[in-house]
Amino acid sequence: MLYWISLALILATNVVAFTDPPCPGSKELIDLPSQCQARAWVRAPDMVPGDIIAGDVKVKLSGPCNDAENYVLGLRYKEKVFWKLRREDAPIPKMPIYNETFMNSDLFRVRPFRNFGNLDYNEPEWKACEDSVQNKDLWSIHEEERTAFEIKSPLADAGKGPLSRNFTTRFGVLVPNTNYPPGLDCRTGFMTTGERLIESIYEYFVEIGFSNGTTSEIRAGMTAFTPFYLPTENNSPSVNVSLSPGLVQPGYNMKPSKPSVDELWSNYTIEVSFPEGIHVYRNSSVNITAIVHRTGYTNRTEIPVQLCAFSENGIEWHSQELQNRSQPFPPPTKGLVPSVDPLQHWGFYQGVPGCHSPCREIKFAATPVPSTLESHIFSSSSEPLSLSLCVNNDAVPDFSTYYQKLGHRVKLNLQITPDPSESWDNEFEKIHWEQQIPDADESDWVPWTRTPTPTRRRFLSGDANVLSVIPTQEQEPVRSTPVHYLSDTARQPVFERDLIAPLAQPSIKVFAMGEELPHRYCTAGDMRYPIYVGDTWVKKVLPKIVDDQHEKDTVDHLFVVQ
Repeated sequence: MLYWISLALILATNVVAFTDPPCPGSKELIDLPSQCQARAWVRAPDMVPGDIIAGDVKVKLSGPCNDAENYVLGLRYKEKVFWKLRREDAPIPKMPIYNETFMNSDLFRVRPFRNFGNLDYNEPEWKACEDSVQNKDLWSIHEEERTAFEIKSPLADAGKGPLSRNFTTRFGVLVPNTNYPPGLDCRTGFMTTGERLIESIYEYFVEIGFSNGTTSEIRAGMTAFTPFYLPTENNSPSVNVSLSPGLVQPGYNMKPSKPSVDELWSNYTIEVSFPEGIHVYRNSSVNITAIVHRTGYTNRTEIPVQLCAFSENGIEWHSQELQNRSQPFPPPTKGLVPSVDPLQHWGFYQGVPGCHSPCREIKFAATPVPSTLESHIFSSSSEPLSLSLCVNNDAVPDFSTYYQKLGHRVKLNLQITPDPSESWDNEFEKIHWEQQIPDADESDWVPWTRTPTPTRRRFLSGDANVLSVIPTQEQEPVRSTPVHYLSDTARQPVFERDLIAPLAQPSIKVFAMGEELPHRYCTAGDMRYPIYVGDTWVKKVLPKIVDDQHEKDTVDHLFVVQ
């Protein structure tokens, strides 16, 4: 790494930076000329405050691109917020029953394109629901993008010699002593419309200038930033978490509904303590202790079975409009970490293999038998449970950004075998459960073996906003504490070693009505793109640096021996 950084010092003297913000209208950004194709790649490590990043860039042209005159390398950081909120005085009609799932990428579509012969499909009900959802006057839609910095550096110019169609060179980036937000992976998670979403991206790009004065921009990959965290006191709090029934998600674009509450249900509270403190590093775990407290009637036969604990994203919105609206299902957020395959994140995969938080069986004292037929309120507590709370390698560390505060919560799920007299909250769940019950007179007429009668389950959940996630256990020392990127004294990176990093000059763009998009940075559907340049650097560049350093150490050792 020292070799790579020292290389950046040498390279930086030959790099010129444009530190002023881009001037609107100075150059027209267009698509590439017809049949001229261009691709660009960057390999570089993640940025850290007060460091020099050395990387290399490759530009490749194919087809008739004879009028290309120059290449310019750029780096920018953008963050955006999107929301689509229903007017509180205009509730959405109940979504009709439909027993098949369908993908939905339209902000205002609520049903499949076709019926496909499903007997449960009710056209009038779907039409009424769809008309209400598609009434745009009943929605508040907003998209806003903030560019924290954008820097550029010339790479090659035809005026100084023939422009190579397969061009490769090295570059250096001076990172100021400013804490920018951690890099988020926009390739992961479900690409749903959602009600609100925040995205951000550090991206490299290459501008290709043509003889007619126009410019075409080519994406060259995304990178990440690792903020510096000051050590703070690692508290060991004890919190009480009240549990409630989980929300039922009825379908796309529909609001989740709360299940009906049985007045005879017991109340559950989890007493959680953190004997090792609340600080936890990525790709590690922290032990917690939990005690389940139950208060309910003595004649109820519900049985608490097991308790599960895990960490989840805890987002605090800075927009007042979003603060007033709860979001029961926050979008999944993953951090950019080298050597983590984005394809493994699909679905409910939670990160690196082997990192999981096991559930624990609950042991309660026997409920006392009442001396009369009357039922009484009784309180009891379980034996203390020891659980390991795992935080994945790609968990996003705590940080306050322009649009949101990134954090983590301890999520607790309690599994209960309900009393047989309890009613069903979810009709789909009831039908599915009944379909699994075997019929004795049919078992000899089918080739498969029917499963035993399934056990009915009810789930309660709650969370506590006490966890603090830190990127790494060891951080390089800094000469002074970095300033926050939202500070008036924050500075932006530059492509030149000898220049002083200029003050950041962010800009904000509000998209016009009808142009809003939930996802803007990763929309191609291929989860390999945009390429994470830090992953390429770790896999293709770093091994060569290590081998070269090892060879140099071997030669130095031979000279010493002689």
